[in-house]
Amino acid sequence: MNFKEDVFAKVITYITVAVLLGAMLVEAFVIYTERSEKKEIAGRLVSARASVSSLTKEKAELEAHNTELQEFKSKWENLVILADNEFCQELREELFRRPEVIPEEAIEASLKAGLEEGRGPEEEKAGSEEQTEDGPLAAFVFPSPEDKEWFLPLNLGNKPSVEYLFYARAVDVERDRCIDLLYEVPVDGADDSPLLDEDGEIIWNCMAYDAGLGWTLITEEEE
Repeated sequence: MNFKEDVFAKVITYITVAVLLGAMLVEAFVIYTERSEKKEIAGRLVSARASVSSLTKEKAELEAHNTELQEFKSKWENLVILADNEFCQELREELFRRPEVIPEEAIEASLKAGLEEGRGPEEEKAGSEEQTEDGPLAAFVFPSPEDKEWFLPLNLGNKPSVEYLFYARAVDVERDRCIDLLYEVPVDGADDSPLLDEDGEIIWNCMAYDAGLGWTLITEEEE
């Protein structure tokens, strides 16, 4: 083999090696890309499984919550039906004209709640001056008997009963405050009619109230 043929053979060899190396590099790149894609897909699959698990859990929670809401709706509908009957309306009208049965401590708690709701120094000072010699400067009354929502029976359908339980809400329009109240009305077991006091008025015993600071029970000593 002469010199030219030897050089030509080496060039062909170098080109062949370069092509083979290029092919190997391309193959390595393809393998690396496929592995990266597989790794990314595996990560997405894990994330998707976690999302499905989370959604399944949320679905179960929503179904349970929906069941509770349905039960509450049924119970509330029963209360609304009872709230519309004639006897309940008579008691609503009776309570409307007797704001004096709103506990004094509930009114004081409402004033305190107003001071604790982040009002400014001047408003706190004004609030602290809402006390007079005759008691707190607050005018809580019961809404119009034409409105049903503020007065609802809690056990009116349960007979025989020794007492009726009612939810009521008193409002102070000027101060934009309200008090939620739980009343007990003793019942005459003979005819399920409310018992009357010595003045011939229906007895309204307030058992608990929420003036903005949470529900508070009224003990016999407090009454």
